[in-house]
Amino acid sequence: MIFKNYNKCVFCNSKKLRQEKKQYIKKNFYLEAIMNDLNISENELKKFIVYRCLNCKIIQNNPWFSEIISRKIYSNIYGQHNRSWSNLINFIRKEKTPNHGILYDMLIKKIKIKKYAEFNSPFMGLMLNFFKSEYKNSNNFYKNIFENTLSYLSSRQVAGQNKNIQNKSTVKAKKFLLNCNKLKKKNSIKKRNKKYLFIDNSSLCWGQNDNYKSVNSKSFASELIDIDILDINRKNEKVNIDLFGIFHTIDHTFEPSKIFNFAIENSKYVMVYCHVDERLEKQHLFSITKEFLTYLKKIKVYSIDLTDKIKKNYTTPELYFLCSKKKNLINKFIK
Repeated sequence: MIFKNYNKCVFCNSKKLRQEKKQYIKKNFYLEAIMNDLNISENELKKFIVYRCLNCKIIQNNPWFSEIISRKIYSNIYGQHNRSWSNLINFIRKEKTPNHGILYDMLIKKIKIKKYAEFNSPFMGLMLNFFKSEYKNSNNFYKNIFENTLSYLSSRQVAGQNKNIQNKSTVKAKKFLLNCNKLKKKNSIKKRNKKYLFIDNSSLCWGQNDNYKSVNSKSFASELIDIDILDINRKNEKVNIDLFGIFHTIDHTFEPSKIFNFAIENSKYVMVYCHVDERLEKQHLFSITKEFLTYLKKIKVYSIDLTDKIKKNYTTPELYFLCSKKKNLINKFIK
């Protein structure tokens, strides 16, 4: 089954969905790849109708792809998260962190952050900002730590090799790991923040094939930035997070409400960044809208829209908002 009906809101589960008056279809790189690999026509995609939830105000396509096809899209058709890897490579080559305006400086100025977390994609948010604050880039440290981390993880890939090559690879891996530890020790300038990446293994997100030179992004981030990776669906030890970032990934899970609630319940603050284009493109199941903030107020989650406050030049409609279940924390941030 290629297509599936989504007759309830994928965020709040409401049945109160209203068809949008205007419907759009615009081909792009992702959509053309999906059409080509799944042998789907443009007329079939026109059957994806955009609806608005009258409760939480998100918009969603109905019908859309089934979960089986969704996994194929995010594993095979474009399993590599190009933008995420580009962020990392751009940082290594030019010391440029992902473009979020002055958001990082604003947050660390107003929030005491000892424990920081993100959801599903490690190089889309502020992880590289924290890494940059923890290590100086003397003697090409960023380039050297990148290459040694990549070599360490690559040298552990020995499937199909004879025992002699496997033994040599073990020696190489030990050498590269030792190099990484020495480089970090030499270039460390402050105590590292505790960092976590929570994952949900959704078929709507980049996962097993989000690789660069055969190394997965989550494995790379774990070694490079010293991130603890935790499955959000498993019972983990209670982790009290100071700031939980959801950067461009709230619309890449089939259980967005569960992810959002987990972040809210386990964090002082939650920072969300997402597209808010009313012309929902067909490769997306759903999208948050700016009116979503009114829904948060209704369920007693307090928020502040930072979109116009972080001095970022936008080329597409986007939304940045900080929220918390504690009103006093948001009031404190506003002051």
